[in-house]
This record gives sequence, C-alpha cells and structure tokens, in this order.
Amino acid sequence: MFRAPREYVVVVTDLVEIRRLGTVKAAENVAFRRYLAARHCAMEPFQALAVSVQRGMDCTACANCCRYSVVSVGRAELQEIARHARLDSAELVRRYTDPDPEAPARRIVRSGRNGCIFLDGNLCSIYPARPSACREFPHVTRGEHSLGARMASLCRWAPLCPIVYNALEAFKHAVGYHHSDTAA
Repeated sequence: MFRAPREYVVVVTDLVEIRRLGTVKAAENVAFRRYLAARHCAMEPFQALAVSVQRGMDCTACANCCRYSVVSVGRAELQEIARHARLDSAELVRRYTDPDPEAPARRIVRSGRNGCIFLDGNLCSIYPARPSACREFPHVTRGEHSLGARMASLCRWAPLCPIVYNALEAFKHAVGYHHSDTAA
C-alpha cells in the first residue's frame, strides 16, 4: 500500500488561498498531468493520498462542490429525493430540475445564484437522499467513473476543492515532481 511521505504535511484549508493557488498552478497542473501520462504513473497512490486528505477535511466548511457542480440525476434518485422532501415526483421534477441535454432520460438539479437549489448555507437540505454524484464527490476513490481516474477533470477542481487541491499537491511531492520537469 502506498503511503505519503511523512515530510509532506502542509494542508491548505483557506478557500480564498486554495482558489488563488489552484488558479496560479493551472499551467503547472497541466504539465503534471503530462508528466504522469508520460511516465504511465498509476493512479492508486493518488487515490490513497486523496482519501487520506479527505478524512481530515470538513466539507461543510466549504460546499464548493454544491456551488459549482452540475448534478445529473436519474429516476431512482429523483424518487428518493421526492420521498425525502415529501413531494410528488412530478412536483419535484417540475420545481427543482431541468432536462439533462446530454442524457434525455435524466434531469439536472437546478442551481441558483448560490449553487445547488438544495444548498442551505453550507449544508445540503436533502443530505440523506442526495444524489450519488454528490455522495461520491470529489470522486477520488478507485473506480472507472471517478475523477481520480481522470486527472484532467480532477485538475479543474483544484481551485475549488480543498481535498482535490491538497491531494494533488501531495501527489506531486510523492512522485518527486517539480514544475520545471517536462513530460517529453
């Protein structure tokens, strides 16, 4: 099992600083993706780091995933949310979702000015019935549909998610990456 080197202990939790650093490091993250691809690096070590970082984070201090994600839901998820909200499924669909342009059988949970329509402050008002996309965010565990398996998607979340930002930085450190490295 992969373990993060003990000397990497810096964890950034300030959301303004994460946004700043994640944005500043966008080009570096592209170069890092290329570095990993050129070296055929396995993603399991990254996923182990991300799970470790995730255990130490309080997602209710952030909720950026709820503010910036587009969440597609299927019929079963809609029914579960409707049950939880004590609404008829048709009423829930009408009031809280829009058609998913990429998947006709699915719906998109509406977002407002402050993010997901079900977000109340930093808390999910349907938490026990939240969609799988929300339950599994930031999708860093092993699996073919996880962000952890798609480094390009993951890097786009670095300025927004403390888990993603810190796990990415820890992984750079763990593999010995330095921004001056090239993937050639």
